[in-house]
Amino acid sequence: MMNLLKFRETANYSPEAGMASCSGKAAYDRYQHAFTVAVGAISQAEVLYDGPCEQVFIGQAGTDATNWDKLLLVRYPSRQHFLAMMADDSYRDALVHRYAGLERTVLIQCAG
Repeated sequence: MMNLLKFRETANYSPEAGMASCSGKAAYDRYQHAFTVAVGAISQAEVLYDGPCEQVFIGQAGTDATNWDKLLLVRYPSRQHFLAMMADDSYRDALVHRYAGLERTVLIQCAG
């Protein structure tokens, strides 16, 4: 799964979440911990690349189509592992951090 991520400057938690103010990246890091550690045995996710998007070689730099903060490339053993992760209560609870932290995102299934 290829994840293109654009973080909010400040995470957008609802008041009911009871979360202290933090950056969008920090909020997303909480979410990422959940899918790699908290439900890692279920997802068996393997992070292949976790890093910045640095320079546009083809496309118009500075547009939403090319302006991303991070690319996360994750391998799951099967579609069933990914779906099992998404159905897990711990994972679903962590989604609050994903939604709070991301301004926008694109997820692309690459194989399987």
